[in-house]
Amino acid sequence: MMKNRRHIRGFTLIELLVVIAIIAILIALLLPAVQQAREAARRTQCKNNLKQIGLALHNYHDTFSLFAPGAFWNLPAGGNCPAGNHQKGSILLHILPYIEQSTLYNQWDFKACNTDTAVFPGTTKQLRETVIPGYLCPSDTTPPKNSANPAIAVHNYAACVGAAVTGGATGNSACQCPTAPFDPFVRPNTNPNGVPGMFSRQWRSTGMRDCVDGTSNTIFFGEVRPECSNHANAGWANSNNGNGLISTMWPINYNTCNTATPPSAANGCAYRCNWNTELGYKSRHVGGAQFVFGDGAVRFLSENIDMNAYANLGSKADGNTVDVP
Repeated sequence: MMKNRRHIRGFTLIELLVVIAIIAILIALLLPAVQQAREAARRTQCKNNLKQIGLALHNYHDTFSLFAPGAFWNLPAGGNCPAGNHQKGSILLHILPYIEQSTLYNQWDFKACNTDTAVFPGTTKQLRETVIPGYLCPSDTTPPKNSANPAIAVHNYAACVGAAVTGGATGNSACQCPTAPFDPFVRPNTNPNGVPGMFSRQWRSTGMRDCVDGTSNTIFFGEVRPECSNHANAGWANSNNGNGLISTMWPINYNTCNTATPPSAANGCAYRCNWNTELGYKSRHVGGAQFVFGDGAVRFLSENIDMNAYANLGSKADGNTVDVP
C-alpha cells in the first residue's frame, strides 16, 4: 500500500520566491508603460481643451469683430459704477457661449458693477464655483476648487500678454525678486491694447488684423498652474485671474510652486506671491507646456526653447516672426 501511495510535492520556498520576484519584475516593467499611456491620454485631452478655447476665440471674433480682452478689470466709472470697483469678469467667462455653456453664462447680470461674486438667481451659491471641465487640464493634480475658498473653481489656461513685465511689488519683500535677468526678453508694446501680446487685463480689445506677425506665429493661450500663481488661483470667472497678464518673458515651467511658510527673501522668485515670475506659463507635462496659437493650432513648446524665440512668439507685432519649434 505504501508503494502505491502517490507522492505529492509542493513548491519549495526558493521556487516561490523566484516566482514572486518574476511577477514583481513584470509589474515594475509594466507600470511605467501604463502610467505613460495614461499621461498621453491626459495630455491629449488637455490639448483638446486648448483647441476648443482657440475655436471659441475665433467664434467670439466672428460675432464681435474683436477678441474679448483678457479681463474686464478695473473698468472706468460708468453709470452707477465707480472706478476701482467696476469688474466684468475674465475672457474665460465671456467665451462661455462658444464652448456650449450659454446656460451658465446667461445667469450673470452684467449690469452689476462687479460680477466676480455673482450668485445663481434666488440663491447664495456663487456662479464662479461652477467647475468647467474644459478649463482644467487632466494632467494637473490641483483640486478643481481653490483650497482656501471652495467658492472659487480654478482654471489651467490663460490668455497671453506677450513678453512684458506685468506684475510689480507685492508689499511682501520676501516675495520680490529682481527682473533684470529677464529684461532682455521684453518686447515693445503695440497698439491698440498697449501690450506686446494679443490680450491685456484692461478693457482694451484687439482684432485679428492686429496680429501683424501672423496668427501661426503668435501665442493666444497657454497652460498655467493655479497652485503656483496667486492670480491664476483666483478662479476662471474672476476679473483678476491672470488672463491678459501671463507673460512670455518668464521661462516655461519656471518654478514658483514653493510652499514654504513664510516665504524666504533669499528665494522670492520661487513663490506664487511673486507678481512677476508667477505670471509665466507652467504645466505638469514633462519638459514643457502646451499653447494654442492664433490660427487655432495647439503646439507643445519645450521649456528649453530659446528665450528670444519664445518672447517673439508671445508678441503680436514686434516684427520678429519665428518658426514654431
